[in-house]
Amino acid sequence: MAKQKKQQTAVGLFFSFFLKAVVIILGLVILAMSAYLIKAVILDRTNETEKKADDSAFEDNQEDELLNAKPTDTDALLYEDAEAAKQPEGLPYDASIVVLNATATSGLAGAWKDKLTELGYTNVQAGNYTKDPLESSKIVVVEEGTAGGLAEILPNAKLEVLPANEVACDIPTDGVQAFLIIGASDDIITQ
Repeated sequence: MAKQKKQQTAVGLFFSFFLKAVVIILGLVILAMSAYLIKAVILDRTNETEKKADDSAFEDNQEDELLNAKPTDTDALLYEDAEAAKQPEGLPYDASIVVLNATATSGLAGAWKDKLTELGYTNVQAGNYTKDPLESSKIVVVEEGTAGGLAEILPNAKLEVLPANEVACDIPTDGVQAFLIIGASDDIITQ
């Protein structure tokens, strides 16, 4: 009987350890499966986010068109290379230009100054013409042949070549290369 008790105890101990080992192994398997599922869920969410971003992006053929597009004249202003940026015909964008109001409309020279700035000119001042009001606008340049880009902006303006100190205005004219004297015909405020 003692031998039988020992055998039952040995068998009981074996099954007890075996059961504990199975529980531990099952616990590790459950832990590993949980980690795998969490990883799969995170990857799935990441893929969904990327897919949404890809869906909202350009189609392949649109992307190719953008990558292969040639720069335009308006794009040239974005280049840092001075040769790549197209300058207007005549005066460069950094030329000293004065816009003069030759009408009774208040703020007209400032409105034209803003318009020139939008077109890319960087050194523009506004003032008043001190002679009689004008019906038609004038472009006065200090050097002949430099009014090209300005003549495109004011196509109906009369062109004159005069020294800067001969233009009747209320602001200093030293170093000024061109004057846009805005008459009533180019009044962009009241039209």
